[in-house]
Amino acid sequence: MTIVAVTRLRVRSIRFLPRLYWDAWKIKRSLRKAPGFLEGKLLVDRNRAYWTITSWKDLESMLAFRNGKVHARVARMVYKWCDEASVVHWTTKDPQLPTWKEAHRRMTEAGKLTQLRFQTADHKAHRFREPYWTKSREESLGSPSTRGSIAA
Repeated sequence: MTIVAVTRLRVRSIRFLPRLYWDAWKIKRSLRKAPGFLEGKLLVDRNRAYWTITSWKDLESMLAFRNGKVHARVARMVYKWCDEASVVHWTTKDPQLPTWKEAHRRMTEAGKLTQLRFQTADHKAHRFREPYWTKSREESLGSPSTRGSIAA
């Protein structure tokens, strides 16, 4: 069984983007080295929204990464930086990452909202815009076949 985790963040102001990009680079670097990480992808959506999908060998691996030093430090900033933030995860037998449409469906049905200082009406109402996907908006976060070839 594989654990799939989906996150969605919407940054409330462009002034937070430089710091977010720097911290996202550090998270991606540590993700690629994380025990139990299988593969992932990032979608730069419209209107300063960002989606991630990652797959993990087991729940313990995913939680260890989430609670680890690099991710946990950045996650604390979401409270100030974002006006929408949510997560969902599930178990699957399918080794392929789900589509963005499936990620959206799962988020809509079972996503958990992050407590935020500033919240949009959509966040309060548990509404998520369907992600706008084009190949140029998607970035691979690595996989077992590419892990060794990705520069750290």
